[in-house]
Amino acid sequence: MNQVNSFRQKETSKTLSSDLADRLCHRIQSDRLIPGTHLGTEADIADEYGVSRTVVREAIGCLRGLGVIKGKQGVGLSVAEGDLSSVLKKALVPKIVEAEGWRELSQLRAVIELGSLPLAIQNVTSEQIIKLNVISSEMRRLIKQKKKINSKTEKELNDLDFMFHQTIFEAAHGELVKQFHDVLLEYFKQGENYGIPFNLEMLREHERITKAITNRDFFKTHEYLSKHLQPLIKSL
Repeated sequence: MNQVNSFRQKETSKTLSSDLADRLCHRIQSDRLIPGTHLGTEADIADEYGVSRTVVREAIGCLRGLGVIKGKQGVGLSVAEGDLSSVLKKALVPKIVEAEGWRELSQLRAVIELGSLPLAIQNVTSEQIIKLNVISSEMRRLIKQKKKINSKTEKELNDLDFMFHQTIFEAAHGELVKQFHDVLLEYFKQGENYGIPFNLEMLREHERITKAITNRDFFKTHEYLSKHLQPLIKSL
């Protein structure tokens, strides 16, 4: 019976700490608290919300892990800078353990990439266009150099593909969207079992996309990039 009571107490504590974490997030959002805003000490929060210090520690531990709140001994707690990449990496972990999650991430990636194209076409610089061409040329060299692509070459091609898509997002000049996209790409780099083998046709797609961006042709770029992303989604 004691074990049962202990279990119930732990479950209650988790419920209270989760509720407190939600309330603190709502406070930060509704009051529009900027990074660095002082939130008080654990004791202050316990008194303010009428909960135990244990509940506060659990809630703060969760929010610290997500990069929402930071604390310094002798100073107290404050609103963190809000590292979007760190938060997304933690939040998306459950999605990468099964095929359905990967399918959803693939669809999200496609939506973000295609949605960024108008700004990318409008803002792309000559240096970024040169970079896209250099990446495509290096991919061509690697593919033609070895008829059978081994694991080392596959990694090099994945890295180049990562740089290619990153460059398009850099051209769009949307930092928050770029961070979101970079996190997704990191997952795809790690998800070898869900990847698409590189071939000459994929290389040609990169070259077509680069040419369309060079000509600032939104419709052609959208057409080629849509085609380029389709196999990734269908393969899942």
